[in-house]
Amino acid sequence: MTGLGARFRQAWGEFVGPEATPANHALTAATTAVGAVAAPLVARCRGVGRARVVAACLLAVDLSGGAYVNNTRACARWYERPGQGAPAHYRFAALHVHPAAVAWLDTGVGGRRRVPPVAWAAAQYAYLMAATVVVRRNPARRRALGVALTAGGLALDAALGPSRVAPWFAWTYYPKLLLGHASAALWSDEDLAGD
Repeated sequence: MTGLGARFRQAWGEFVGPEATPANHALTAATTAVGAVAAPLVARCRGVGRARVVAACLLAVDLSGGAYVNNTRACARWYERPGQGAPAHYRFAALHVHPAAVAWLDTGVGGRRRVPPVAWAAAQYAYLMAATVVVRRNPARRRALGVALTAGGLALDAALGPSRVAPWFAWTYYPKLLLGHASAALWSDEDLAGD
């Protein structure tokens, strides 16, 4: 295998988790593809230009595939392996500045906004970071917190007013990052510890 092919396989393996099943691989690819097709269609229906359609597609590729894969046993075990402490989880969450991109997508789109785009993005991002810290500082309650804080993120999005161009945003962002990555809420400690 070429150097580029080997690097891609390694990166993909770390993305889905080394223990991923063939079904995990297929469903990760499928959910990513659905996001890559659906997000641009929604964006076009909202009348935005080509750059915003492409940006919506890229955001959806990351978030739709991530919402599935981060909630699989293989991926949860990978991100909860020894050496992956709270700082690694904080860095992963911090990299997800997607609310700023979504606020840009919505700039200039017609209709009244409940909250200005910059305030909308700041509230979404601040909530994600605070929720990640709460989950990681309370490992004994991570599962309940992951579910509750994911629901809280969805409620926040509803209260602020969902994105007009990317109305799917919160429904992928919080399950990927809180239910999945921060808390591995769908998996018991025994599942995460391994055999």
